[in-house]
Amino acid sequence: VVYNCTFSFDDKLIVTACHDNTVRIWDTQRGQLKHTLAGHENQVRYSCFSADGIRVVSTSYDKTARIWDTQSGQVLSEFKFNDHFVRSCDFTPHSFN
Repeated sequence: VVYNCTFSFDDKLIVTACHDNTVRIWDTQRGQLKHTLAGHENQVRYSCFSADGIRVVSTSYDKTARIWDTQSGQVLSEFKFNDHFVRSCDFTPHSFN
């Protein structure tokens, strides 16, 4: 089950938030999976790209939000929330500039 999917600003990639606890990045020009980002311990509810397409943020029922590098697939940051899961989040248009 895919809960959400978002295009990168240049439309070359799609990121999906999945029921199987993963985030997936897809190449739209080739129609192929580029990365499966694993690390969340529960369903991923939301994911989206930064304006520059270099990062993805994901939120999960595991009460975390993670920022991922889209090239390497590595986690750059993790934010833990003690009381509630996070349904969505977003980058500002000028994130990381």
